[in-house]
Amino acid sequence: MMTFDWQALEDRLVEQSTAVLQQFAAEHPDVLCSFFAYDTNPAYGEFLLSFDSQDNMRRSAQKDEQRQIAQREMMLKLEGSWRGAKFNLRSVSDSSPDVSEFAYHIYAELVWKELEELSLSEDYPQKNHAWEDTYIHGNVRIVLWKVIERLMTSEAFAPLRLASPFRVGYQFHDDGHFIVLRLLNWPVL
Repeated sequence: MMTFDWQALEDRLVEQSTAVLQQFAAEHPDVLCSFFAYDTNPAYGEFLLSFDSQDNMRRSAQKDEQRQIAQREMMLKLEGSWRGAKFNLRSVSDSSPDVSEFAYHIYAELVWKELEELSLSEDYPQKNHAWEDTYIHGNVRIVLWKVIERLMTSEAFAPLRLASPFRVGYQFHDDGHFIVLRLLNWPVL
């Protein structure tokens, strides 16, 4: 199997993400940031760094809630609607439901072609069960967790004007599951 240096990817992501965070803070000092997330497409080696503002997050969350209300009104009155109830009764959130709705989606793009080469290699490991991550997806999830922890430890988010709370996470471009790994700047009770 083709080997891949996951530690090198982690180190480069930390270094380049830190630079992007500093650049965003310098270019947008008045933006009250509510979210930082990676919108990633691991099989192509793409990591899209995105920021959301507090105002945009509220608008996006309100719009999503209205979409969900309309969907429930339409879908849950149908004959046999009980069969799909779990898909039509998802939780509303107080944040943007998708990274693509962020105010600064794709603020920066970091690409590692080596990941694409790995995904296309003939000896790429196949998953054994449908519920498993692919080799790249599983390893990228672990790398992103480590990167975010290192960014937290190094106080890389300090230059930003942070909302309370400020969320940090990721989303795989092809599956739509939005993961929040950390919350910073908790409100004082």
